[in-house]
Amino acid sequence: MDQIEYITRTLARAQKKRFENYVVTRIYHLLNDLSIKIITQQYVSRPENKRALTDMYFPQFGLHIEVDEPYHLSQKEQDQIRELDVVNATKGHQFRRVDISKGLENVHEQIDAIVQEVKRLKNSDPDFKPWIPEKEYDPETYIIKGTISIDDNCAFLRMTDAASCFGKKFKDKSIWTGGINHPIEENVVIWFPKLYENGDWNNSISDDENIITEKSKNNELTERHTEKIINLPYHRRIVFARVKSPLGDVMYRFRGVYELDREKTSINSGLIWNRISKIVETYSVS
Repeated sequence: MDQIEYITRTLARAQKKRFENYVVTRIYHLLNDLSIKIITQQYVSRPENKRALTDMYFPQFGLHIEVDEPYHLSQKEQDQIRELDVVNATKGHQFRRVDISKGLENVHEQIDAIVQEVKRLKNSDPDFKPWIPEKEYDPETYIIKGTISIDDNCAFLRMTDAASCFGKKFKDKSIWTGGINHPIEENVVIWFPKLYENGDWNNSISDDENIITEKSKNNELTERHTEKIINLPYHRRIVFARVKSPLGDVMYRFRGVYELDREKTSINSGLIWNRISKIVETYSVS
């Protein structure tokens, strides 16, 4: 996906909300900087299986923009709780709000302040990495780097792209149903779970993403699967969870390295996987 396709698609997500669309597009065009990535309708998990969609997000700076339309005046407390949930879930992301009710001239002043802040954040960051979408989803980026980290916010469009980071190229780009053995490291599986209710399964991940529970809604299936996995030597998994991208495409996002918790795993609770690392080594093709 090139820049023009991404930008036009992400800006189009705000078209049905006229105030939000005005603010988001004005911010983007005033920045006029192709090295800065934007995301509209950014999904953020909240406690108790809730979620938030922030109007505009700058992933390079951990900065969210919210457009407060007139109806927000009657729900300030709910907005504050929602914002706090997002800050806690993202471990410190920042919010800036644009209040539409104050008139267009004032709205422009608020937007100008945000644009200047984003420029300052970029110019003051010695480690700023320009947004290059062609490299963002390219396995070679992470093979050269030598690692994939949670901080990379790494996601791939295909399972084979993720698996290609670990020492083997795949000519067949077909999708597997669950995972593949690590091409180099013994007893390690590269896993592509759906961490939500799906068919017979109801897998889940904790709010802090440190624990994955693998369990079926069918008790007999849970029992058979649990016994099978416990008796296998593959008790460590590199996890690329199936997610929706900011544009609605299916992607596989790196969540870390997980290991089976044999003490907490049971037929009743299902398979319990604990995150043991937020970084994993990548391999060149030998």
